[in-house]
Amino acid sequence: GKKKKGGPGAAGIPLSVQEEFTFMSLQVETLERELQVKAAHAEEAMRSEMEVRAKVDQMEEDFKSEQSTTFAVTADMARQYKALQEELIYKINSLETQLTEQKEELDITNHELEQLILDKNEDIEDKDKQISQLNERMNEMSQEFANMLSETLELMRTQIGEKLKDTTDSEANRAEFATRLQDYSQKAYNAVSVNSRAITEGRGDKSDGPAALKD
Repeated sequence: GKKKKGGPGAAGIPLSVQEEFTFMSLQVETLERELQVKAAHAEEAMRSEMEVRAKVDQMEEDFKSEQSTTFAVTADMARQYKALQEELIYKINSLETQLTEQKEELDITNHELEQLILDKNEDIEDKDKQISQLNERMNEMSQEFANMLSETLELMRTQIGEKLKDTTDSEANRAEFATRLQDYSQKAYNAVSVNSRAITEGRGDKSDGPAALKD
């Protein structure tokens, strides 16, 4: 005959109700233990999965945070670099402009200095010509005055000498008068000659003076 669902019994001997119940109770307990074990395994697996998911979520959050920080730092560095670059370009342009202006000012100053030196040299040459002309004129005037003085004194000597001949003065008085006249002539000539040499800075010619008056 066929076996009953309740479990195997003695061959050809059906199980009693009590035996059937006991057998089924044992099967239920066995299944419950297996279910508990599987539930514990499932709970452990779920807990592990949740932990892994939490770690993954934390890693993703950390990555996003790090990425955001990196982007912020990179953007800030880029802004700083751009600002520094613009500042350096501005300074370079300013320095180049100042350099160009200073070169232009230097060129203008050099040109003005060259022109000033040229004008000064021309002025010095002109003054030297004027001084030379004045010296020549002073020498001419000195010579003319010396000649005029010599002629005048010679004329005076002649006229006075003739008058002295008509008088009864002694020869000694006539000699003394002639000596004084000669001394006066020499002093007058020396005064003119010294003054001329002082003005012309020693460039005037020396002359022998008027001829000595004869007694």
